[in-house]
Amino acid sequence: MKLDIFLVKEVNDKLLTYFENLELFNELIELNKFDGKENQKIFIPLSLSKNKNRSLLVGTNGCSDSYDFVKLGAVVGDMLKEDYEIEIHNLDTESNLYSFEFGVYISEYKFDQFQNDKSERHSIKVLDSINSLEIQNKIKSIFWVRDMVNFPALTKTPEFFTDKVLDLTKNLEINVHVYEEDWLKENNFFGFLGVASGSERRPKFLVGEYNQNAKTQISLIGKGVLFDSGGLSLKSPSGMETMKTDMAGAATAWAVIVLLAKQGVDVGLKVYTPLVENMPSGSAIRPGDVLHMRNGKTIEVVNTDAEGRLIMADALAFASESKPDLICDVATLTGSAYVALGVDIGAVFSNNSEIMSKFLSANELSHEIYHSLPLEKQYKKLIKSDIADMKNSGGSFGGAITAALLLEEFVNNIDWVHLDIAGPARSRDNDPVHSKGGTGFGVLGLYNFFSKLT
Repeated sequence: MKLDIFLVKEVNDKLLTYFENLELFNELIELNKFDGKENQKIFIPLSLSKNKNRSLLVGTNGCSDSYDFVKLGAVVGDMLKEDYEIEIHNLDTESNLYSFEFGVYISEYKFDQFQNDKSERHSIKVLDSINSLEIQNKIKSIFWVRDMVNFPALTKTPEFFTDKVLDLTKNLEINVHVYEEDWLKENNFFGFLGVASGSERRPKFLVGEYNQNAKTQISLIGKGVLFDSGGLSLKSPSGMETMKTDMAGAATAWAVIVLLAKQGVDVGLKVYTPLVENMPSGSAIRPGDVLHMRNGKTIEVVNTDAEGRLIMADALAFASESKPDLICDVATLTGSAYVALGVDIGAVFSNNSEIMSKFLSANELSHEIYHSLPLEKQYKKLIKSDIADMKNSGGSFGGAITAALLLEEFVNNIDWVHLDIAGPARSRDNDPVHSKGGTGFGVLGLYNFFSKLT
């Protein structure tokens, strides 16, 4: 079915040119008290349309930023319960059509693979849009992350994740390397292996390469804890309920490299994702153990639930050996990050203020929200160990900062950006933009940043 969507701040003469029988049209407008305010919506019958299409008036008066238009588009998309081909008429020249279209498409997400009673799916296609291919590529990457986050841990083994990555990157110019436990032992990834030691599911380390001849070379590390019980420092039962989501960083990293490849962005990107479970058992690491890391530094494990930084540290050290121009990482690393910033804002750290500014400015117009946190050097004393080079937890106060300071020890003085997305990687409520569960947060932030570095 064809649908005309009119984005309007007010009912004016320009809008009226699309309709006939204006007396009845105006009566309908008045009856519904439609005056163009944000989120007002009214369907107009086919009989009143000069194009003989169904029409929807959408108020935009009050929409001020990209998220307002994404949300508005998602609400509209969620209203459409049939297959539609949409033509968007921007009668409010200030409307953000790109964000509105993005919102319409993102409303289509459903994760119902484990439900017998599946809701009916509807197809939406926006006509005559110059942005649709790019938007669709972004949406597909975000939806892939959401799916991976939402899969239960019973399903989400290292082998399952690997197979999904191989399928995702198929037919793209991305080389994928899969490293097994023996290789990790031979190459001194003992932080990674320490976390893996409590699980019967053996770890894997995935490395992807895109555009390695580009002038700018970037490494991106994604945290891949497929389930986090806390290890012997066991989480509470309620604390474990959402820990299938602790691999959002790894999924985000692969979604970003695929998006860059599809869009043909001229930067080189190398992705590193350690895949592991953090489980309690007789073979698990214990509080007080000391791990020898890839770069030779030692870490005393004072809390086995501070495991993500251990696998990330080994991967960061390995990535730094290739001397890229920039190292980034993305992880659901600390609850402290969303204590500081709430559940909708991603925390950003960097060892270079200019790089930090570039990341934040690249995302000024994005509906993903980021805020910088400091790498406060005096807090290094909080991760000082009595028996090793450092310890893996500095306690709850400033926890996002002390975790970032630990990671900084493994980037070898290369320019570095660290994203802690523990809050926004998962939605706690259902809404048209973010259904409950994985959000795909971080895909757009990293893509916007990398595409500005060409």
